[in-house]
Amino acid sequence: MAAHAPLGIEVLKRGIVFIDLATAQVVGLAIILLGLWLEEPDSIVHQGVIFGAGIVVALFFRWIERKSPDEQEAVIGSSFIVAASAGVLVLANDPHGGAALNEVLSGQILFISWGDIATFLPVYGLFVITWFIAPRLRGGTSFFILFAVVITSSVQLVGVYVVFASLILPALAARRGKGYVLWRAYASGGVAVIAAILISAAADLPAGPFLALCFAVSAAVMRLFFRIRMRSS
Repeated sequence: MAAHAPLGIEVLKRGIVFIDLATAQVVGLAIILLGLWLEEPDSIVHQGVIFGAGIVVALFFRWIERKSPDEQEAVIGSSFIVAASAGVLVLANDPHGGAALNEVLSGQILFISWGDIATFLPVYGLFVITWFIAPRLRGGTSFFILFAVVITSSVQLVGVYVVFASLILPALAARRGKGYVLWRAYASGGVAVIAAILISAAADLPAGPFLALCFAVSAAVMRLFFRIRMRSS
């Protein structure tokens, strides 16, 4: 959430809501293809290919933004559909295709190890430091690269659905007038994560989809709370 909350707000400010979904789906496709081509790839090769895919698609979206900004959202949405369709097609004849696709989309949150977290923790830490210490990097090509690095890390941990939900829904909870209040995004996302993990573990529910629902409920409650508070003040 430390990385997703400010990124989600920036995405809403730019009006490119589906860039996270499209980037996550392309990264998911790279994960699927890598699993088909290499049974047990070396860790460096694995991460190099996946991060490479994320950065390439991010630079492509940046190029579209510069060359044809009025078509940017259409291209981003189309990229999501193409990547999602390609993922289904390449797994169509794989006996384990359904499970592989579900893992990419929904993730395996309850089975994430401390080792997995430690692998990507430096990425998130570096992003947070960069984002708040060097605000000039929030624009232009650097934004797209930072975005791709964070999304690529997150997809491997929690899946496509949770990546999108954790970026956009807390950011919507943070909306105030024409601006955003960052702590509201952190609060909304934090409550959703804690509630989802505890309830899904206790009720034996799929953690990824349930977490996405919790993000939605938390965001709606927060927006409603502050709207009522504004009217009563």
